[in-house]
Amino acid sequence: MTFTSRKFMVFATVASLALSAPVTYDTNSTVELESSLSQEVLGWSHATFPAIYQTCNETNARMLNAALKDTAEITAYGKSRLLNYGVDDVYYKRWFGNGSVFTVMGVFDQLMEASKGGMLMRCDDVDGLCAANPNYYAGHHRESAPAETVICDYFYNSRKPLSNICFEGTIVDVGPKHYAGIDMLHRYLHVPTMSMDGFIGEYAETLEEVVDYAQNNATFAVKNTDNYLYYLADVYSASVIPGGCLGDL
Repeated sequence: MTFTSRKFMVFATVASLALSAPVTYDTNSTVELESSLSQEVLGWSHATFPAIYQTCNETNARMLNAALKDTAEITAYGKSRLLNYGVDDVYYKRWFGNGSVFTVMGVFDQLMEASKGGMLMRCDDVDGLCAANPNYYAGHHRESAPAETVICDYFYNSRKPLSNICFEGTIVDVGPKHYAGIDMLHRYLHVPTMSMDGFIGEYAETLEEVVDYAQNNATFAVKNTDNYLYYLADVYSASVIPGGCLGDL
């Protein structure tokens, strides 16, 4: 199957899922999403998703489900590009240098198809950190409950759908976490079962450090969260504008 046909399948699936109802779970739920989201979706055969806690209202759940669909779409797109263009692709070299393609491919598979039993996204400010960091915290990982992620109100105001990419400034200008589906991947990787107990982590976060890793420390480029986020935003933007909308490094 060609890269173009894979891309078409991704967008066709998005359209078919547009009317999916939001999914919530009761207080003790640790069950993966049992809905059309967990079937063959957006280029993945066995995609899994965290549960959404009952403190998330209907609007919260709808927006979180939309973000999770974007997450599945952009990772499928990134993996498809990698399979079709390999390690000599300019996008791969830009963000991973000569780092192990097996690591990168494995991370994509882990993020989308590994079990998320026990993972929970909640919308109540149980630790008070959202209120303590208004207009800054879009969410946070709970150290006291490692499988849980709190989504703050600021997430819904500040994070945008993938359909906005390239229309609100370059990726360098706004950052990849500006997009809800990419920000979700960053939140996944705070959860120990997703990061493989810190094998993938936030070792470098500034753009200068991320680029330096790819050029001079590829061993860590393929282990650094933000290298993945920039790679995915960069390759996806190329589907919107020829050459993408990365901006000046």
